[in-house]
Amino acid sequence: MFEAYSVAIRLRLLDSVTTGLIGLAGQFQALNRHVGTTRSTLSEVEKQLGRIKLLGVMGGAAAGAGFFGLSLFKAPLEEAKQFQTEAARFASLGFGDKVNTDAVKFATGMKTYGTSARENLTLLSDAMAVFKDLGHAEMAAPIMAKMRFANQAVFGAGGSANEAKFMDMLKVIEFRRGLSSPAEFESQANFVQKVISGSRNRVDATALLQALKTGGVALSLRSNEAFYLGSEPLIQEFGGSRYGTGAMSIYQNLVQSRGTITAQQELYRLGLLDPSRVQFNQLGQLKKALPGAFKGSGILEGEGELALLEKVLLPAFAAKGITSEEGVIRELGMLLGNRSGSGLMARIYQQRATLHMQSEANRSAQDINGLAATGSGILAGKELELHAKWRDVLKELGTSVLPLAIKAVEGLTTVVKGVVAFAREFPTLTTWLTVGFGVLAGVVAVGGTLMLATAGFKALGLALVVGRAAGIGGMLLQVAGGLGGLGLALGRLGLLGFLGYGTYSIATALGADKVGSWLADQLLKVTHPLDGSSERGGAKGSWGDTVAPRKGAGAAAPVVLNMDGRKVGEIVTGHQTRAMNGPQTGPNSFDGRMALTPGGATGTW
Repeated sequence: MFEAYSVAIRLRLLDSVTTGLIGLAGQFQALNRHVGTTRSTLSEVEKQLGRIKLLGVMGGAAAGAGFFGLSLFKAPLEEAKQFQTEAARFASLGFGDKVNTDAVKFATGMKTYGTSARENLTLLSDAMAVFKDLGHAEMAAPIMAKMRFANQAVFGAGGSANEAKFMDMLKVIEFRRGLSSPAEFESQANFVQKVISGSRNRVDATALLQALKTGGVALSLRSNEAFYLGSEPLIQEFGGSRYGTGAMSIYQNLVQSRGTITAQQELYRLGLLDPSRVQFNQLGQLKKALPGAFKGSGILEGEGELALLEKVLLPAFAAKGITSEEGVIRELGMLLGNRSGSGLMARIYQQRATLHMQSEANRSAQDINGLAATGSGILAGKELELHAKWRDVLKELGTSVLPLAIKAVEGLTTVVKGVVAFAREFPTLTTWLTVGFGVLAGVVAVGGTLMLATAGFKALGLALVVGRAAGIGGMLLQVAGGLGGLGLALGRLGLLGFLGYGTYSIATALGADKVGSWLADQLLKVTHPLDGSSERGGAKGSWGDTVAPRKGAGAAAPVVLNMDGRKVGEIVTGHQTRAMNGPQTGPNSFDGRMALTPGGATGTW
């Protein structure tokens, strides 16, 4: 008994090892076929692997060079596309083709430092949107381009260099009648630059425009020096809107004579009203002051609040004995009435020395030419000039390629439109095909992962075989073979499933749900015509008789032909399930669940 048991154990071991040896032999045969000889040596394998490696390196280098070459077209096309878009925006202003052509030609021909043709066209478009005249826009664009470069070089990308701030500057200059001549426009643009430079970019054109919007006529009549340089410290402290509101309040109370009767009577007492423009009641008291009665109107309108305070109000207060700080502030409150005007004038009185110092510093701040010269001498300015000219080069290159790109996009658009039309025409079919493709993609992904694992196991197994670890290498090669077979099977299953599901989807979507029956009828017609030429058992008749039985008492039992793949699959699967669940039949018949027969038992190995 013990001897029979040992023989069984040996046979069992031989059976296990044989499977690994078979897989190992198969892998060596595949390797031999790949190298090209049945007796390849290790050196020949290394040479072949070296050639494969070289081929892979060369292919990767070629692919990389190709992709790099294609990527070089991206930047020129992008710059040309942006220039074309900016030209379209200019055309949207609606001034006609000739103006559009002249504008593009002017922007392209501008000899500016640190700005590209596209940026020049943007500035020209902004000026055209404000001035509505190409001559005025062409006058302003070079100055704005130089200003853009100067601020961006010194103060960075946000240094009054964005489009919105330039639009605000143009509005400020237009509001203050700066379009009367090129010299006036350049003068006011330089004042704006002095404000930006003197405040270190804390006050810009946007803040000046906010002050003008709320200050209105109170600020529009002032001189450039009084508005730009004198208002900058107050705008920096109060903000553009609050300063404009306070300035308008002072103007209305004093110049427009809209203050209270008490305030007008106090102004008359201080000798600040023109008696010829004042109305009195029957008692001889002031009844109403007419607009323009205030004697300091011209100074306020032309020079601003600080000049009014020092040249008109404070001397009048001193003549009446009002010299202390508290007394002056109370008197200002009585004359100006509301909080905005009196609060602004009181702050000006308290900080008048500082305001003088800041206004004087603004006068010596760099204008556009000075800041541009400074910016062109530093590294940041040199880089801006380099980038601007490089963008011009890209624009020229992209312009030559742009028509081809437009044609390609149009062709692709046509294809996409066709796909969209098909999806709208057959929505159900599109849904089924999409689902089927998704299932196929999932199956292929799993199969691809298994194939990658197969390649790894093969490489490791080959390395172990060469390194004299044949046992483990053979096992790995066997595992690789199994994984490869599983991956291939999954791929085939997914493809067949996709094709079957797609065919069923198309048939159902097109309303041909009886395609299977129709094909069966056609097949029967071809194999057994209905002319009575076929016979069964010596009796004439058609094969169709078995499908559609004769009627009558002696009619034969009908024979049903089932061509539905799903029904056939259910029948076959049920049969296989019953066969697999049956009792074990012995070693002589096929049974995947059969275990190894114990040693000494009857039967064949």
